[in-house]
Amino acid sequence: MCCSTGVCGPSVDPELIRIPEALRQIQKQAPDVQVSRYGLSSDPQAFVANSAVAELLKSDGPECLPLAFVDGDLVSKGRYPGNDQLQAILKRDGADVTLGEKRKSACCCGPGCC
Repeated sequence: MCCSTGVCGPSVDPELIRIPEALRQIQKQAPDVQVSRYGLSSDPQAFVANSAVAELLKSDGPECLPLAFVDGDLVSKGRYPGNDQLQAILKRDGADVTLGEKRKSACCCGPGCC
């Protein structure tokens, strides 16, 4: 990626917008949940230090990224976990969060709304 967020260039991957927002909502709704996120270009040592990640990169190459681990167990490889998957993981561990719902506005500016 050309920048630390990956949100650059002519076409932005919507997942690179969704996942930081999902992680922000998790931290807001379940502050006791610890979330760490690393980028290969900005935090290469984190990838080397984790033997499971280093082995996946060695065997599968960077195409295996992104990787998601929960308590050391691989839960997603090659894609970010969806909001439903994140909610299920958190619920299993006792944290009830809601991700991805659009906020209701006081004015929808459509017929009969405003």
